[in-house]
Amino acid sequence: MNASKSLTRDRAPVRQADVFERARRFVRTPKGTLLVVFAALLGVAGSTSGWSLVGPHVLAAVIGACLAEVAIVGVVTRRLAWPSSALLSGLIVAFILGPETSPWVTLFVGGLATASKHLLRTSRGHVFNPAALALLVSIPLFATGQSWWGAGGDLGWPFLALVVAGGAVMVERINKFPLVLAFTATYFGLFTMVSLADPSAVAEMFRAPFVQAAVFLALFMLTDPPTSPGRYLDQVWVGTLAAVTACVGQLVGAGQAYLLIGVLVGNAALAVRRAWRTTPARAREFAR
Repeated sequence: MNASKSLTRDRAPVRQADVFERARRFVRTPKGTLLVVFAALLGVAGSTSGWSLVGPHVLAAVIGACLAEVAIVGVVTRRLAWPSSALLSGLIVAFILGPETSPWVTLFVGGLATASKHLLRTSRGHVFNPAALALLVSIPLFATGQSWWGAGGDLGWPFLALVVAGGAVMVERINKFPLVLAFTATYFGLFTMVSLADPSAVAEMFRAPFVQAAVFLALFMLTDPPTSPGRYLDQVWVGTLAAVTACVGQLVGAGQAYLLIGVLVGNAALAVRRAWRTTPARAREFAR
């Protein structure tokens, strides 16, 4: 009896140590790092905006995204998987959609983000940033509004420093600085050039919440590993293309969708580029 109790006491610290070690390893992964960054942004932005408004909104987006992931993976693979990617997609959806959005709409948009990842994919993975695609579809479907509150659109400039600091940690971890720098340099450079001819046409692009929205998208959405390039040269042209598309979209009247259109066009161009690279290799294999 005493030996049995001793063994039980010995196992408890081992289990706790194992849990802490797993948590530490997860935090060191890109997904874990991003989750920590998002938790910090949510803590500040949520406290400022009010948890009675933000809490149900975030919960609806995360539940929608995670439930869709568990259901789809369960049907396809007949196994239960931890929906870490869906959790992040749900948080991005919540950060961008206005917190006054109906919880049922938010729930659906979160689920749509996950579903798009499984429906629109190639052998290399999903083609489009899940949150960006779902948010774009939600505009004509539900007439949703985008406040980018999680990016600090309604907060002061010091919060932008927190976004940039957290984003820099994440971008360094996944080695995507050329992509972010190409996008931001082209985006703000083009709007600066336009302002020389017609300042009133683009003046708001240098004010809140538009600056915060562009920075958040560049750091956390454009850099989505499955839908962003690894090679530096590809990062530069994809970032430039996304920025040019976003600028043109804003100037021709795309409304609040201009940033989402930019990142999705960059995703599509990269998918075409990857397919073009893969085709000759497959042809050579077939010839053998």
